[in-house]
Amino acid sequence: MGAGNSTPFNYDGQLLGDTSRQYTVEVKEDGATNDNCGLPRRSAEVADHLITHPFEAEVAAGKEKRVQNIWDCFQRGVEKFPSEPCLGTRQYTVDADGKVVIKDKAPARGDYQWETYKSVDQQARNVGAGLLKLGGNPQDNVGIFSANRAEWVISMLGFFSQSMRCVSLYATLGDEAVEYIINHGDIKIVLAAKENMKELLKSAKKTKLTHIVQFDPNPLYKNNNESIDPAEVAECEKLGIKLIGFSELQKLGAEAGNFPTLPAPSDYAYVMYTSGTTGNPKGALLRHSNIVAAMAAAAFAAPLGQTDVHLSYLPLAHIFESVVLTAMLLYGGRIGFFQNNIRKLTDDMLTLQPTFLAGVPRVFSRIYQTVQSKVGTSGCVKKWYFNRAYQYQCDCVRAGKPRDATYDARVFAVIRKTVGLGRCRFVLSGAAPLPPFLSEFLKVVINCDVLQGYGMTENAAGACCAKSADVNVGHVGPCVPCCEIKLVDIPDMGYTHLDKPNPRGEIWIRGPNVFAGYYKDEVNTAATITADGWLCTGDVGRWNPNGTLSIIDRKKNMFKLSQGEYIAVEKVENIYAKSPIAGQLWVYGNSFKSFLLAVIVPAADTLATWLVAQGWWPGPAESARLGSDTFSTHFAAAINGPNAAAIKKYVFDQLKEQDKPLKGFEKVMDIIVEGNINALGMGFTEQNGCLTPTFKLRRPQLLQRYITQLKELYAKNGEAPAPDEKWPGEP
Repeated sequence: MGAGNSTPFNYDGQLLGDTSRQYTVEVKEDGATNDNCGLPRRSAEVADHLITHPFEAEVAAGKEKRVQNIWDCFQRGVEKFPSEPCLGTRQYTVDADGKVVIKDKAPARGDYQWETYKSVDQQARNVGAGLLKLGGNPQDNVGIFSANRAEWVISMLGFFSQSMRCVSLYATLGDEAVEYIINHGDIKIVLAAKENMKELLKSAKKTKLTHIVQFDPNPLYKNNNESIDPAEVAECEKLGIKLIGFSELQKLGAEAGNFPTLPAPSDYAYVMYTSGTTGNPKGALLRHSNIVAAMAAAAFAAPLGQTDVHLSYLPLAHIFESVVLTAMLLYGGRIGFFQNNIRKLTDDMLTLQPTFLAGVPRVFSRIYQTVQSKVGTSGCVKKWYFNRAYQYQCDCVRAGKPRDATYDARVFAVIRKTVGLGRCRFVLSGAAPLPPFLSEFLKVVINCDVLQGYGMTENAAGACCAKSADVNVGHVGPCVPCCEIKLVDIPDMGYTHLDKPNPRGEIWIRGPNVFAGYYKDEVNTAATITADGWLCTGDVGRWNPNGTLSIIDRKKNMFKLSQGEYIAVEKVENIYAKSPIAGQLWVYGNSFKSFLLAVIVPAADTLATWLVAQGWWPGPAESARLGSDTFSTHFAAAINGPNAAAIKKYVFDQLKEQDKPLKGFEKVMDIIVEGNINALGMGFTEQNGCLTPTFKLRRPQLLQRYITQLKELYAKNGEAPAPDEKWPGEP
């Protein structure tokens, strides 16, 4: 189905009918029988081997140096473009007294001020040398607690200049997770933004931190509001921690003059913590060689150059933005940082005028909703003309024909200029599935290629990326040239590599971009990487006739919401299950939606007692006993009767009393109360297909049972499913 301004269109039908070309090829797997899986597939562009370094041909011809680590990537930019702009920060507006001006409850900002590649290089070397003076050593884990900014990148590069590892801390993990990462990661030094100091100091009390380096005022940025607080210096002293400014750290390094101690390709660059099913984050170990392999793949996926300009707003604590930023440094492009205020992102884009946009579906959905809202309030003639232009351009996109220049100039060029995307030459979407209608919308409005990628922290963000020549949507493209992919049978879910006409199964990935394992976690490492190097993703894929891959389901009970946050659903369920009102509980979410819903079967006897007290039990009081002949009938009648709304509110309020340990995005937004139960008080049973014989939830069957109600509930809460939106596992 198409979007609201175009006629219905069968995107999946077009994709499954396309045999015009083949983007991947099968290769033999030495030593494997492949009885329970298909043959591995590789990119058709480089099928004879997996690439490990960028500029393979140029290196062989002596035209490029071999890049071995992330520091080398940066040094290529420094050597080729020393005087060119590298990192840009919007200068703070200050009054006559030097105080930062506040406008709309936030610091006012002006134009971007740029640090050159040469300047960033010198600062990074000073940071690395300064950390040695503070007692840091090669292979140490060093923390950063900050939103994206120039100092974040300079710090990271400083770590790598002395073979130290970068460990990101970020606020959405919560206080306990920050403390856990510092302790689990053996972190002694953290570099932090002023706005994160209070949260850091809360956690610092139970850690072995020795130093905190705060990003302080820089004359170029005029961030005079970020001076070190003497009270925090005193608090740190009480904890045995020394608090200094970023400027002082660089001064220490400049005075020391230490030469870089560069990392080997096999050295770890990042310990990147992601949410775990047990509540504690897992630290993914990424080697420098993993990131370098991703750089090699980037040249095939989304070619960049020295003239490119990137707006950095996706969290650098996540792998997607980290890889994009490294690619920009490799090619000598400009990286401008947002104001750390998502509401002002359009203002940043208007000021920076990026040449490409890396984002997640949630960001693109906001652009779509804004445009649709303006169209909806336009006059009849304007609305008619927009819809006519949009339909024509959609038809061109679907057919792979050039878009109409007149429609583009009169309608869509105006729109993209108002959001700062007038120079945008491609959009790169990751982190969660991009709905087909949204991909098409971006192609029409921004008039550029829209490339959907697929990857995760554990494979340095890059496994697949759509090709600009492919007009089909609803897939993530072929595998990138640094890895190979095979589909492994999941008999319990009915997915096999022998499925006709399209093989299906769990996605396994192997290549030089696959991570080394989880830090201090042999159990999860063994469960994730096989002995012969395959990364078991837990995602379910389908090979399409043209060799592209579509993500169709999820094997593990963990998924991303539309904003990119991971949900460990069993953890969420276990917390709500502590409520006395919870008999059975199933929490649902998917990558198209930004919040969770739940279906609850109330604890029958507990709720029945309350219903009797309210005078809402439809039968005699003596029948309000689990096991009585009419209990199930009366229970269903009460829940589905005239007091249904009040009963639902009571049940939900009881559940909410348990959700304090959950982060905001983990909390259930709304519920469905299931009143149809058996004699044992169970609404999910083996008989109705919702439970296994060992009483485990059968999630695909639960989705089939409640999908209509779930879609209605999402619509009621402001996120109605799009006409062409097909949820993972949806029949």
